Amino acid sequence: MKRPAIAVCVTGYDWEYETRVVSGVYERCKELGCHLLVFSDLMRKPELNSGRTLPPEILHGEIEIYNLINYSLIDGVILLGDSLLDESVIANVSKKCAERNIPAVNVNDPLHICDKNVVLSDKNAMERVMRHIVEDHGLRKINFIGGFPGNQQTEERLAAYKKVLTENGIPIEESRIAYGEFWKKAYECAENFLKADDLPQAIVCASDTMAIFCMDCIKAHGYRIPDDIVVTGFDGIRDCELYTPTLTTVRRDFASAGRAAVDIIRRVNAGEQVEKEVSVEAMLVKNQSCGCQEIKKEKNVGYFDAFYSEQNRYREFNTYIIEMNTDFASATNSASLYKSLKKGAEFFRLKRLYVCICANIERGEKSFDADTDHSVCGTISDAMVSMLSCGHGVPVSTLFPAAELVPEDIFNEEKPAFMAFSPLYFKNRFLGYIAYEPPEELKGTGDLFGIWLLSLSNNAGSFYMNNELEFVIDELENLYIRDPLTGLYNRRGMNRLGAQLIARAKANGEQITVICADIDNLKPINDRYGHEQGDNAILQVANAIKESLPAGSVCSRTGGDEYCIIVSHESSEQVDGYIARIDAFLDEYNSSSGLPYRVGCSCGACSISSEGLISLEHMAKLADKNMYEVKFKKKKGR
Repeated sequence: MKRPAIAVCVTGYDWEYETRVVSGVYERCKELGCHLLVFSDLMRKPELNSGRTLPPEILHGEIEIYNLINYSLIDGVILLGDSLLDESVIANVSKKCAERNIPAVNVNDPLHICDKNVVLSDKNAMERVMRHIVEDHGLRKINFIGGFPGNQQTEERLAAYKKVLTENGIPIEESRIAYGEFWKKAYECAENFLKADDLPQAIVCASDTMAIFCMDCIKAHGYRIPDDIVVTGFDGIRDCELYTPTLTTVRRDFASAGRAAVDIIRRVNAGEQVEKEVSVEAMLVKNQSCGCQEIKKEKNVGYFDAFYSEQNRYREFNTYIIEMNTDFASATNSASLYKSLKKGAEFFRLKRLYVCICANIERGEKSFDADTDHSVCGTISDAMVSMLSCGHGVPVSTLFPAAELVPEDIFNEEKPAFMAFSPLYFKNRFLGYIAYEPPEELKGTGDLFGIWLLSLSNNAGSFYMNNELEFVIDELENLYIRDPLTGLYNRRGMNRLGAQLIARAKANGEQITVICADIDNLKPINDRYGHEQGDNAILQVANAIKESLPAGSVCSRTGGDEYCIIVSHESSEQVDGYIARIDAFLDEYNSSSGLPYRVGCSCGACSISSEGLISLEHMAKLADKNMYEVKFKKKKGR
């Protein structure tokens, strides 16, 4: 029986909040025996009200990873809509799910209501904090630090703050409300509170990060927490347990939200009627900052251990990134380009890692046509090339269809598959993606994972771009030395390539021959049948020359109806054979062309040993003189 498979769409799944949701999804999938496929872009969403936007090329490159989803392989999609860089992903994924009649569940995203949603209730959460402060601790002078004015989360938490005050007969004072922008401005807000005549008994913050900045300020001004001022937060991030005093907070139950989303998909696919919205309540975590837990006087060993462990991890990562960039700089081919990623896989404890590059990019298929819009990032190609063997036995350069996601059958292994996918792109080019099996114990590592993959993208992109630049340079060089009509060399090309051929002939002790050719009766063809037919005659003589001369010959068009050929050979008897083949080619063309005119040319040659060569120009003059003698004989014969 086929195992069910669930896809998750998330930005930066390796960050703390996202990791908690994905952990809940994974644990429930493991219990149910479901495959789990996580599709994650890398860039952090710009801070709310920051005014910062991502350039279109970056945004396109990031969200292209969601187009990798093969809906024929999955039974439902979970979206962490609040985390996604672009709301178009929510609409596109939901539409594709609806078209295939599979459920899509949006988690913690009040702005984009989908057919099925998991909501983490913030109103009740903030009410729990406030009731704890007012009813359990008996405090009445309570200040509030929100995020941004008008922000939905801020306004909901502020409404809960006001509700509990009102229910307990405590007047709402606007001077006790400030906005810390979910970041370090909370320090400034706390400082203003401390300057007021009426010192607060408690400061309730709408996020843990703001609460920590707030406590930094309170301690810096000599006040004690919680003896002088109680502080509470919101979110339950890891730093709450590491900071001194540990922070009283409400922890939204992200893991339960992930589990609930899986259950919604399971129930819908079983034919059950499932409500549009499932609510997951937050938990109150009572810690030292409100006085519910005793603050130990001894040094907070756990905090410092965690701090130094984190510092060492950053140092290790920085060292690795420098080594990786050095390895990239010295890579001479794509097979060696990705070898250093094995150490990165070890650092992030990935069980297996695939680097999947679009086949057209890896195989050097160029796209420099005028119709291509290079301002827009490319898309995932139908065929991918696996470029790294890490934790699996797939050989480097294995070609496979993108629809299969990875170059081996992960869906028929003994255990359910758990794979994640993230994009690789460079400027306006989508390079491909990495596929990786994360460790079972998911721990958010913040921006390190994204930095690693962005560094990989930039280095790989530079490598492939340099290859394409070399191609462009070759093409420009070709245009510089080639005749655009015939593809033969022009005079520049003849002089450059001719000098190289003569040098080789001298080294090998060979003879040099210069053949000059002139089209017969080109002017009458132009006058009677038009210049298009004249160009045809020029082109057919060029084709005759290319087909009749040996490889390595320098064949040039030096004028409107004039050609010059430089060839090296062992004996001058071969020259008559070359000219005879040119005549034979044109005779065969004339017999089958059906045109009212014949295409022909007159050839003259000059041969000399390479040691006796005076100059290429001197030989060309002699060959040209012989060619005109041939042309004169033809005219006299007519």
